[in-house]
Amino acid sequence: MDEQKLHPILDRPHEYDVGDFRYHVDRYEPSESFIEMTLWKNADSVTLRFWQPINLKIEEGFPQPTRGMVFYDRAADGLEDIRVEVADFESSGGALTFCARSVEKVVTPS
Repeated sequence: MDEQKLHPILDRPHEYDVGDFRYHVDRYEPSESFIEMTLWKNADSVTLRFWQPINLKIEEGFPQPTRGMVFYDRAADGLEDIRVEVADFESSGGALTFCARSVEKVVTPS
């Protein structure tokens, strides 16, 4: 089996903790729905927005530290509207898993 390609949006996401998690559903334009997560590592934070998420699963135990979080690049898989997968490689409980059309860093004004 081929090794899964990591998505380049964030290096080593398993070292981050989820500080904020929000799922915005657009009932009138589903492609504009998104999941926004702010991830913390020591004093640093990054906010990511995942567009058009599907198949969200939140394991029992969330929001314990999600130390197995990984982002896979699914663009080459040829699946419609699935370009990124948020998964868990440790199976330690409390994991967030889902797929999305795309992901971007959210820049907040200083």
